[in-house]
Amino acid sequence: MNRLGRLFIVFFLFMLPISTQAEMMNSRLLTLDTIAEQALQFTKAGRYEQAHALMRQFEKEYLILQENDRLASLEEWFVIESVFAEALSLIEQPDGKEQQCLAAVTSFRLAVNAISSTGTPLWTQMEEPVMSSLQALKQSSAQLDAMQFHETLNMFLSNYEMLKPSLQVDVAANQLQLLDERVRYVDRYRDDILATRSETEEIEQLEKEVQAIFYEKTKEEVIQPSLGWVISMTGGIIITTLSYVGWRKYKGHKEETRNKPNH
Repeated sequence: MNRLGRLFIVFFLFMLPISTQAEMMNSRLLTLDTIAEQALQFTKAGRYEQAHALMRQFEKEYLILQENDRLASLEEWFVIESVFAEALSLIEQPDGKEQQCLAAVTSFRLAVNAISSTGTPLWTQMEEPVMSSLQALKQSSAQLDAMQFHETLNMFLSNYEMLKPSLQVDVAANQLQLLDERVRYVDRYRDDILATRSETEEIEQLEKEVQAIFYEKTKEEVIQPSLGWVISMTGGIIITTLSYVGWRKYKGHKEETRNKPNH
């Protein structure tokens, strides 16, 4: 056997354990993705005990995988920990918080998929409802329809909050920071934007920035059939217009969960 042949065999034997380990790690990521999907389905069905059991199972699998975090950065693991904690706290006490619970578990499921997916992640399938809400926002602003404006903005904000953990995984930090600042500006000065026509440019710019994020993530990949994933959410939080009070309660719970000390 010539020298080149011997080198090839040595290289192959050296790479084999790494390849096997990578396959095991990918398999565990897919396991997390499957558990997150099942937890979402049980949550949608109102079967919170089963969803809670799956979340605890996810936690065990996650801790095993976290010991070797080469497939995800520390920032990505932090995103998963944060969105998991929020979803778990709501599932443990879902009474009267069914919509918030569904929103949190959906956000959790999308974030897990953002890390585990090797193709186009599920969150990109929310492009249509997100962009439609921004189109409706522009229309209600032009018509000075205050009620429709606030309802539509709340719908966009609820979708954005669900998407944000996934965006933290898949979108460049500086790009996401600029988008987040614009979203907060539109939310904070919503009354001024509605009252002043010149301020409607903020909505148009927001629309462009959101569209750019979806475009950049999908332009090089063909989106596979969704198997009705978005359709399956009909009646859920994605296309449900939250009241202004409901939106504030959801946002307040996120802040409360974020500020809780870790045990």
